[in-house]
Amino acid sequence: MYWNPNHAEEEEDSQEYVFGGREGLLALIDCADYMFLERDDGSTNFKETLALIEAIMRNKIISSEKDLVGVVFYNTEHSPAPADEIELETGLVVPKKTAIYMPLSNPSADSIRKIINFKDSEDLDFDRKFGHSQDSNLSDVLWLCSRLFTRCGYKLEQSSIVLFTSNDEPHSAGSYEYQQCFVKAKDLQQLDINIVLIPMSEQFDGSKFYQEFLCTVADEDPDQFTFPCYQESREPLLARIFRRDFKKKALSHVKWQLSDDVSLGVNIYSLSRKTKYPAKVKLLRDTNEVIVSKRSYQVICADHDQSGPSSKPLLPGDQRKTLTIGGEKVSFSVDEVTNMKQMLQPGIQLLGFKPISKVSPVNHLRSSLFLYPDEGTISGSTVLFRALYEKCLAKQKAAFCMLTMRRKQPSKLVALIPQECCFNEDGEPYRHSGFRIEFIPYAADMRKLDVFEKSTPEVSQEQIDVFKSVAKKIKFKYHPSQFENPVLMTTYTNIEALLFDRHDLEVYDSTKPDDDRIDSKVGTFVDRIGTLFGEDITEAPKRRTKAADGEGPSSKAAKLDVDPVTIIEAIQSGKTGSVLVGTLRAYLQQQGVDGVSKLNKADLINKIKAHHNL
Repeated sequence: MYWNPNHAEEEEDSQEYVFGGREGLLALIDCADYMFLERDDGSTNFKETLALIEAIMRNKIISSEKDLVGVVFYNTEHSPAPADEIELETGLVVPKKTAIYMPLSNPSADSIRKIINFKDSEDLDFDRKFGHSQDSNLSDVLWLCSRLFTRCGYKLEQSSIVLFTSNDEPHSAGSYEYQQCFVKAKDLQQLDINIVLIPMSEQFDGSKFYQEFLCTVADEDPDQFTFPCYQESREPLLARIFRRDFKKKALSHVKWQLSDDVSLGVNIYSLSRKTKYPAKVKLLRDTNEVIVSKRSYQVICADHDQSGPSSKPLLPGDQRKTLTIGGEKVSFSVDEVTNMKQMLQPGIQLLGFKPISKVSPVNHLRSSLFLYPDEGTISGSTVLFRALYEKCLAKQKAAFCMLTMRRKQPSKLVALIPQECCFNEDGEPYRHSGFRIEFIPYAADMRKLDVFEKSTPEVSQEQIDVFKSVAKKIKFKYHPSQFENPVLMTTYTNIEALLFDRHDLEVYDSTKPDDDRIDSKVGTFVDRIGTLFGEDITEAPKRRTKAADGEGPSSKAAKLDVDPVTIIEAIQSGKTGSVLVGTLRAYLQQQGVDGVSKLNKADLINKIKAHHNL
């Protein structure tokens, strides 16, 4: 068995971190008559709500397929049982005028097809199966939703109710049902259940009931609460999400050893890493059963009897790993390989401090991590961490350390760089206070390239100024959320089109440049750039040819139609666009000027000006 010394590092970078905790989402749909009124385009609020739920479930499958999604109808006349009656068998009582259309479960292709078929059906048959009413008690409906969350069978990290309605006053102020709703709002606040309202009407007046109700659930000040409008609340749900949702939990809990006697507890977080393709699973051709593969090592023993060679399993303790050094194979046991990797115990050991300017971005090895104090490991870590952070930030110092994330992993040389909290235009933080972990290369990781030893070409100030103007014209504000991975988008879109037999799905590539905008901005600089830098020289592949009668390439260039008067006049007037590069080069060769074979057009013109003192 051969040992690849780089395998440990590749395995560390590609490691998947799986965390517990799911999110439960219940779509609560108002099914009164006003939700089924047809608009001018033939659609209804109810069908639009189903389209929004379909988009939510399609996003959930990609971002976090382990989350739970369910659908509940209220303001119905009948309360038929859902197709899956598991929830009802546990003794759950469904209130009157309410129906469970889809219990809380993981979003799947079948559940999405159920929503699509229900939405696209010409005859919904809704009146016969569910019916319509307008006297559902909203507090009873919310009680049902809270019971569905507690009886789902999973530990939910977050529970959310998305309410779709076009009625801005479900209960009149001062009524018994009105008071019950606000009592239930207090209960939802204690249970940590969020409510998101999606108004399905442009004339929705939230001040009648829902503004105070939502503020009670979220425990917010009504004066600082911004009520969602019709269009803005729908767009985030319809936007496709082609990235996975990772729980921001610590990758490692370690101790930061400042000295032999002083240490503090810290957590290490990963705020960005590469998103992978969907995992492939091998299936049997005939039955489509999942193939579970296990690797085992066998030792073939040569038997002297007629039965032939036999084999026996090779246990891990009997295995050896080899590494070829100097043409010879050096073998190691499994324990020896582990001991070679495990030079230090898991943790962070401080080496010293250097200015932040010494951490060069050129030496970037991998994506950075984030360090934050952990009060649960060592009491008082937050105070010590804060004091060290503020002093490093004030003096602009970076802490150089040795980082060992976990057992059986090699140690890394890192620089802990203090960073301040920064906010975007909306007031939301996009960079938090703490230490950023930058990985520093070792001496053996540094490479010396010969390409940097070549002399750089000289550039005039005029050439620099023209590209300053170009860069200023086509600059734009960048944020990672503006760009989706086009390969992942194409993959997921093709899978959805094949799975749901859809041919109207399109992929928008956000990485493509806006050619029309760029052309309109820099079109005025094209001629000037051509004059300053000349035309692009495309060197043809060299072919071996026989020179006949002493005629070589130089004689062919000399036979070009070169008119010295025309060339001088064009240069003096600045109208050299129609003069070919080959003509300028042939003219200089006739004048006896050497070293012009690899010059561009601008340099050839400068040579002619210098030769004639123009």
